[in-house]
Amino acid sequence: MNNIFENEQLNPAIRQGLKKINFVKPTEVQEKVIPVLLAHRNVVVQAVTGSGKTHAFLLPVMNEIDTNLQYPQAILTTPSRELAQQLYQVTRQLRDAAGLNISVAHLAGGTDRERQIEKINRRKPQLIIATPGRLHDFVEKKVLPLDYVKNFVIDEADMTLDMGFLSDIDFIAQRLMRDCVIAAFSATIPVKLANFLRKYMAKPETIIIDNPAVISPTVKNDLIDIGAKKREKVLYQVLTLGQPYLALIFANTKQTVDELAAFLTNQGLKVAKIHGGITERERKRTLREVEAGQYQYVVATDLAARGLDIKGVSLVVNYEIPRELEFVVHRIGRTGRNGMSGHAITLIREEEMDRILKLERMGIQFDFVEVKNGALVPRKHYHSRNSRQSAAHSLDNKMRGIVNKAKKKRKPGYKKKIKRAIQQDKAQKNKIEQRNKIRKAKRQRKRRREDQS
Repeated sequence: MNNIFENEQLNPAIRQGLKKINFVKPTEVQEKVIPVLLAHRNVVVQAVTGSGKTHAFLLPVMNEIDTNLQYPQAILTTPSRELAQQLYQVTRQLRDAAGLNISVAHLAGGTDRERQIEKINRRKPQLIIATPGRLHDFVEKKVLPLDYVKNFVIDEADMTLDMGFLSDIDFIAQRLMRDCVIAAFSATIPVKLANFLRKYMAKPETIIIDNPAVISPTVKNDLIDIGAKKREKVLYQVLTLGQPYLALIFANTKQTVDELAAFLTNQGLKVAKIHGGITERERKRTLREVEAGQYQYVVATDLAARGLDIKGVSLVVNYEIPRELEFVVHRIGRTGRNGMSGHAITLIREEEMDRILKLERMGIQFDFVEVKNGALVPRKHYHSRNSRQSAAHSLDNKMRGIVNKAKKKRKPGYKKKIKRAIQQDKAQKNKIEQRNKIRKAKRQRKRRREDQS
């Protein structure tokens, strides 16, 4: 296969620019996506963070911009200010390396709105990088015309859905030209997102990039069953076992982050916190202080897993498992980067074991450990315990009672009767389960027909 970075459809200046920034060998997502966008076809791409998807859409989008036309020609949306800022920096790097005279605007909340409008009126941007809310605002107020937009990219589409910005994207998509090329990039494609994309993309090209190494081999990935212990006390134990260069602790809500930060501070640790409820100015100041080494511990929501690039993280702790299991990958991916070793620890209780099973089916492997004598030591895998109990736990109370009675001395043939009773009970449950599956499939088919009509 020819190197897509040398494709003659790409502007020679862009090809030279890629060499200047040492982009020589394309990743799999770039090889597959760039030709589709160069052919002006809609595309839905499922690829994880770090797969190279940014340049997969950035190259063809910049390639299409007519520098003589002083109107917005491409829009790239991303759900957080931090991601928008990162995308803006990457775009400017490629533009400058290629020597292209493309006007790029960075539109996000938390920055001076009037100043942004003044800049746009002075020189209409040709490429816009924006958060959905600010973009909606400027289009609604007619600050930005959409008449010449040829490319519309929704980056981190699942995160856009989770953060409640899909209605803003809907507002923009309704106003685009019919021949505008739409591309959506996402780590996962939930049903609600798939239905939304179908509304604006008729038979898009679908590209799924498998990620064989879900967790970097440089990361030691441990699991601790905290039992009846208080979660925050186990966390403090874990954090003070050694001296992490920088520990990043993830919680699911802003409230939990605030409570944890206060608890750890009271224990004498110097702790920073990051979540969506903190002002933009305070967040930037905190990040500067973290980078300067003023904090050894950072407590954060998933904003830091996908929206921020915090360097030097040697330890990641999942204080609780995220609602969206895929976020575990993003969280753990904050450590063990660039070939450096890293350590991740996830705290769970017995009732969360089924979620660990799901994560293992996704390819995330854990080492089971416990805190003993001031150190993390291996412990027996919970599967070995579960396998001994699985037969009994799969029975209802009535059948379990019959099995327990069978342990007493009985007349010959009694055990066979028990065995038959269990088999019959199992067969009946299987019938009910199959019936429920058939009914569920029928309901799903009916809903799909209704959606298509």
